[in-house]
Amino acid sequence: MKKKTFNIIFFTILCVITTISCQRDNPKKRTTKKEEPLKKINIKAEEKVDINEINFYFENSLSMNGYLNGESFQQTVRRILLNAEEDSLSTYFVNTKEYSQTNLKDKIANKKIATTGIGNSDHKFIFTNAIKNAKGNNLSIVITDGIYSMKGGNIALVEIDIEDAFKKALMYNELETVVLKMTSNFKGTYYSETCKPGHKAIKINQTRPYYLFLFGNKDVINKTFENIVIKDDLKGLEEESRFIITKDLNVNYTVLTQGEEKKGNFKQSGRKSVVKEIGDAEKSSKKGVLLKDRYLQFGIGVDYSKSSIPESYLLNTSNYSIEDNTGYKIEEIKKVSDLDKGSKSYKWVNAQNEKGKFTYTHIVVVKAKTKLYGDLSLSLDINSPEWITKTGTVYDCSIKNDTSTTFAFDRLMAGVSKAYQKVSDKKEFFKINIKVKAN
Repeated sequence: MKKKTFNIIFFTILCVITTISCQRDNPKKRTTKKEEPLKKINIKAEEKVDINEINFYFENSLSMNGYLNGESFQQTVRRILLNAEEDSLSTYFVNTKEYSQTNLKDKIANKKIATTGIGNSDHKFIFTNAIKNAKGNNLSIVITDGIYSMKGGNIALVEIDIEDAFKKALMYNELETVVLKMTSNFKGTYYSETCKPGHKAIKINQTRPYYLFLFGNKDVINKTFENIVIKDDLKGLEEESRFIITKDLNVNYTVLTQGEEKKGNFKQSGRKSVVKEIGDAEKSSKKGVLLKDRYLQFGIGVDYSKSSIPESYLLNTSNYSIEDNTGYKIEEIKKVSDLDKGSKSYKWVNAQNEKGKFTYTHIVVVKAKTKLYGDLSLSLDINSPEWITKTGTVYDCSIKNDTSTTFAFDRLMAGVSKAYQKVSDKKEFFKINIKVKAN
């Protein structure tokens, strides 16, 4: 029976991304598909970066054996290793120690992953080691089942232990952490953390989640997504979160003075192209609409072109909040690239982007029926992604037919999230402030 020792530094992360084109000067270097840029929108080139070293850690504890029978799992691991082969790649099996390997991809394909110590896993060691080796322009990749298990440990202390470990690591290395929730078929023995003795080893043949963790600086992570861990090619990818240091994070924004989002009337204050103050604001006076139902609505263009936050996080309105000194609520978040190219909003944003100063990629639509005037303060909050909360469980004895949860996963991620917040000394990624005046 596998017994995991988990003083784990775990992770991770929403979550999120500016893609950087960074091919080495190597005529044999692979090329990968890139997303088409928005037509007519000027996206500035970023400084290119090369990944110095790649460290690939494959947890080979007994509980990983069942994934070796999964087609999606095998394809994902092999694709990543093949993509990384032309770089400076070091590969390891890890449990309570690391074991350097040659030809790891074929050992995994042939289901020959046994080393000393496979009966236990020390995730504190695994992730501390991965973070340490992600310094500079290095990349660390970890594949694991993500189960937090510590002999004689207290699950209530998981969050605190992980927060402390991650906070200490981030003080010396301000890296980003990404977690991808993957799924594949699992055929083998699942070792429960909560079943009674004698019933912990459970034979299953079903879909189970596993996790892919990336550690590196922003540019390294972006290049990894472009050339090594190409999300469009990963079978079984379900969720993504990205954890970043936010203390120096700012975004550019402006009120859209024209467009379909504008309902009601207002004028920009001043003649600057970036509008952060509007006046003569009044509700829409559309015929047939009762006075009590009238409202003022407008769009705020936001430049997320350099953000590392995952798209799914940016588009979720529940991740935003507005201070209650005004009556505004967020109606929706739109991607500029999804707008009708003939729409007034697209043409207006496109005209601003062509000036080359900023690249507005999203529109936050706000609306108010009362308390129209004052300082509208909107923030993108640092929340634990909803999928992480749903993935965690404190009871895994009923593992049969459970295809989505992982023991104590939410506790691990809460610790990681709090560590990033405390190092950043912020509760939000950024704030947007718009002044709305009656005249």
